[in-house]
Amino acid sequence: MKSVLKFILSWIPVILVVLILRAFVVEAFMVPTPSMEETIMVGDFLLVNKFIYGIKLPFTAKNIIPLKNPKPGDIVVFRYSLDPNEPEPKENYIRIFPKTLPLLPLYWNKTTNFFTWYMPRNFVKRCVAVEGDTVEVRNKNLYVNGKLRFESYAQHIDRRIFPPPLSIPQDYQTQWEQGKFVDSPDGYLIRDNFGPVVVPKGTIFGMGDNRDNSSDCRFFGPIPLKNIKGKPMVIYFSSAAAPNIARIVFSPRQIQWNRIGSIVK
Repeated sequence: MKSVLKFILSWIPVILVVLILRAFVVEAFMVPTPSMEETIMVGDFLLVNKFIYGIKLPFTAKNIIPLKNPKPGDIVVFRYSLDPNEPEPKENYIRIFPKTLPLLPLYWNKTTNFFTWYMPRNFVKRCVAVEGDTVEVRNKNLYVNGKLRFESYAQHIDRRIFPPPLSIPQDYQTQWEQGKFVDSPDGYLIRDNFGPVVVPKGTIFGMGDNRDNSSDCRFFGPIPLKNIKGKPMVIYFSSAAAPNIARIVFSPRQIQWNRIGSIVK
């Protein structure tokens, strides 16, 4: 019994260090979609610098020591703002652990009578504009403050150019800020012809480098600065078996060795 207790106690400092590093300095993320190709590929595991844009209160969006904000060209990881904090409908779920333990978001699903692990999704996009900028997309070309933006990293894989919607709502800016285009029947049309909109205060505008296959700020609205987790630094692992975690574990031949160690930029 003493040996077991000694073993547990010996790991406590290690666990504390890991939690501190995760909360303030660096965190790992896996990329499940192709929206940032060819810069970041499906199956890339990223180490994200959480310190670069400020120090947040652990496991919250509250910035206690602001350092700087993302600038155009930066790649950022952020919490998807349209995801609820808890699974919905709320009446169907019971949280197992208290909210003071945010690393354990485990719920009991009263409908399926089984456990559910729920966390809001994290997205990775490239900042193309900041607060006060006017953003517009015309026939796939990005304009910021009326000037065509040259982007060597952007790619278009679809030769089609979707025309703008036939009816443009008068409250276009408001609907965009509220993320209404995500569920709009003709929302897909804004992929190639979007805006103009003005990036609100306290937010940025992000887009995927794979412009024709990216759910980004054109659809779900601006990214609040408080939701930004950090900036990817390096690809520490990559597997073509992603995003299925079980396949990744049991498919060592799918490891993409040429991508491991690549700097994200």
